Amino acid sequence: MAKSLRRKLRQITRTGILSAEERTRRILDERTRRLAERREDATRPGEENRSVLVCKAGQEHFGIPLDEVAEVLPFQTCLPVPGGPAALAGLLGRNGQLLSIIDLGLALGIASAPDEEDGRHLVLLRRFSPKIALRVDRVQAVEAVAPLAHEEGRSFRKEAVSGYAEIRSDIADRERILSLLDMDRLLHPFLQSLPAFGV
Repeated sequence: MAKSLRRKLRQITRTGILSAEERTRRILDERTRRLAERREDATRPGEENRSVLVCKAGQEHFGIPLDEVAEVLPFQTCLPVPGGPAALAGLLGRNGQLLSIIDLGLALGIASAPDEEDGRHLVLLRRFSPKIALRVDRVQAVEAVAPLAHEEGRSFRKEAVSGYAEIRSDIADRERILSLLDMDRLLHPFLQSLPAFGV
């Protein structure tokens, strides 16, 4: 009985002496637990990160699903198509195939940024018939993004925009919110007219 009381007194004494250290340890443990919960939240089903190719059209940033992208090329002058849709920049021959070049900004009703004229890129899509490349003002990077929650049935500014997302990497001086593009919706208005041009 006396031994157990002495043991309890020693424990109380130790707790009193180490209380500041114990509190610090508990605070650090709590912060660690909260950070781990954040990481788990970021990878929950339905909210998992997606990889997208971040492109700029005008002053806006868009994410093209990475599995839709075959290749990124420097912009090349293409042959205009008389009577074609305004967003159809033209045709370009590459590796024995004819590519239809669609201007992403014009397809979305966005004017190109004047300072991006020399730095444009072509984003070749993984489509076999017809072969299509998007002309963008600039390709910036491949990024992991987390879709932002939105209300069901909410309408977006553009029909081709399927939602919005936040870039996960912490890169300074870069826009962190972008619009996610639905390629089928974006290309649908053009697919009917492209075969008429022999593509």
